[in-house]
Amino acid sequence: MSINKKYMIAGALATAFVLPMSNVTDSHAASMRTITGRVNFRSGPSTKHTSYGKITKGTKVTYLGSSGSWIKIKHNLKTGYVHKKYISSASTSTSTTKTKYVATSAGLNLRKGPSTTYSTIQKLSKGSKVTVISSSNGWSKVKYKNVTGYVSSSYLSSKKTSATSSATTSNSNSSQSTSSSKVISYAKKFLGKPYVWGAQGPNGFDCSGFTYYVYKNSAGKTLPRTSSAQSKYGTYVSKSNLKPGDLLFFDTVGANNGVVTHCGIYIGNNQFIHAASGQGKVVINNLNSSYYINSYVNARRIL
Repeated sequence: MSINKKYMIAGALATAFVLPMSNVTDSHAASMRTITGRVNFRSGPSTKHTSYGKITKGTKVTYLGSSGSWIKIKHNLKTGYVHKKYISSASTSTSTTKTKYVATSAGLNLRKGPSTTYSTIQKLSKGSKVTVISSSNGWSKVKYKNVTGYVSSSYLSSKKTSATSSATTSNSNSSQSTSSSKVISYAKKFLGKPYVWGAQGPNGFDCSGFTYYVYKNSAGKTLPRTSSAQSKYGTYVSKSNLKPGDLLFFDTVGANNGVVTHCGIYIGNNQFIHAASGQGKVVINNLNSSYYINSYVNARRIL
């Protein structure tokens, strides 16, 4: 056998061993994708694998890689697979230009890029008017006067804060206090109930199933079913202005890019009640613990 033929055969054998690996791809930089239709969340890349439950249309998930017709994702702290037919091919991004206002009294950092790792250009005060150029993964590209930069989308509001009469405010606060007391009292009845992914009570809950069940049965409020959708419901409230009964939202995936994956109910004194997958049950935790400080995204007022 000639030397050339030996090299050709060796090359073919090497290719035969390498090619099967190309069937599996992995993303070294996790990105967010959107579920495009109600789909089974499975433990492996085929219909033969166990289903953890259904993921609803519009839910944001973390893309981890692909295997044939299946996409590996992370959702609510679980890793699994969905069929590629039911997930977007890239991170959801919007590019509609519109006017918004800074909604946090603590001020909002205008940064050079879409993450807290980028340096701050300047700090925008509450009520500052900005033009949103585009939004993606919890960050908005905005123009403020003649300066363009990025801000966290969670701290922008479509409405500028307006003054209200003291009488109206007093009546509103009294009504909210009564309603929030009912919500919190009802929520505490379920302390110790087990965390069950996809469950919405009364004998087990996941995080958004817990908030959904409590608000519906104690305040007559029907919230969206997922934590991501709930984070867009009601009225934005800054962390410094939290009141008992407000909904709290967190990014527990670890990227801390503003994508909501967990929620709970604020009960006052920097504490909140929630169905915690890590602790396996409904518990009360401190909002100022390092884990929740780092994963906090925003809050919404429902009552």
